[in-house]
Amino acid sequence: MRYLLNNKIYDTEKAEKIMTYIKTVPQKNSLLNLTTYPRYRHTLYKTAKGQFFVHIGEYIQASPVAYNDKDYIELLTEDEVKEILNQLNEIDKYKELFDDLEEG
Repeated sequence: MRYLLNNKIYDTEKAEKIMTYIKTVPQKNSLLNLTTYPRYRHTLYKTAKGQFFVHIGEYIQASPVAYNDKDYIELLTEDEVKEILNQLNEIDKYKELFDDLEEG
């Protein structure tokens, strides 16, 4: 899929796929004044120019409430990618992408 963001094309077919993970995406329901946290499949990519982006896609059924799939991307900084990898405890992926790991 190709996405246009900030006058640049981000192509999931040309970018390097780093990993796929599940994450909640907060959604505000203005009628009920309620925020829900449905889970969606996120796929992390890195372009040939070094820009990270994540595609937010398929809704992962985890409740009786049905949500629509999503189809958009968000740009990520290197620090945001590092935080995601830390939260997911993806040590090998972190080592593969960055060279700043050290023993605690």
